[in-house]
Amino acid sequence: MSHVVLLQWSPPPTGWVRLNTDGSCRDGGHIGCGGIIRGSDGEWLGDFSKYIGIGSAYLAKLWGVLEELMYARRLQFRFI
Repeated sequence: MSHVVLLQWSPPPTGWVRLNTDGSCRDGGHIGCGGIIRGSDGEWLGDFSKYIGIGSAYLAKLWGVLEELMYARRLQFRFI
C-alpha cells in the first residue's frame, strides 16, 4: 500500500529568508550543489550553483548546506 504526500513550499515569516539547497552526484562521482534564497513574499533574493569535484551524494548535499549558509552570511541576512 502506498501513500501520497503532497509537499508545498511555504514562505518564511515577515523579515526572514528561507534557504533551499540540494546536491547531486553523477556517474564517476562528480558532485555539485546549488540553492536559492527567498524572502517572505516568495521573492528571489539570490542563488548559487557550484561544481565541487569527486565525492558522494551525501557530501554534495552537506556541501550545499555549507555554501548556502556562507552565501546568506555574505548577503548579511540575519534571520534565516
